Amino acid sequence: MSRNEKNGISLKPIYIIIGVVAAAVVIAAAVLLGLQQRPTQADSSFTPDLQEGTSAWSGDTLPDKTPEGSGEAVGIKIPGYPSISLPANKQDAEVALLNPEGNPCYFTFELVLTDTDEVLYTSKQVEPGQMIINITLNRALPAGQYNAELRITTASLQDGSAMNGANVVTVLDVQ
Repeated sequence: MSRNEKNGISLKPIYIIIGVVAAAVVIAAAVLLGLQQRPTQADSSFTPDLQEGTSAWSGDTLPDKTPEGSGEAVGIKIPGYPSISLPANKQDAEVALLNPEGNPCYFTFELVLTDTDEVLYTSKQVEPGQMIINITLNRALPAGQYNAELRITTASLQDGSAMNGANVVTVLDVQ
């Protein structure tokens, strides 16, 4: 009797390595497919485009002032808003304005028409992990597309001092 017949099946190390690599490829493909299935802002007007650390969105993780005595820089996550949908001829709108969880600061959002510098909306301070979903514009807009900026100013959670902010370029899609 050969060794394989006495002890069952014996696999060569190369077959084990191939099996492990194949399993890793299947798992990686499943993860990537799952990431592609996530809803985007195009699927829902309530979800800002959050892709931390990439250049494909309107914002980045911004380094901020080093807190005194800490020795390390603080990052502020800024969501991107490629477009914002608003109802035509109405001041009340559903728009998700998010301060991502883990940020070391409050956000204040200001929606501004870039062609005229007209401020359409200014929020109260938003805590990290919270979002505003209903806004009231200073005036209703007729249907059309408008160039705009979402100006985000920040204030430290510790002492209220100003931190880095961002101007996120967007398009208002008023229908």
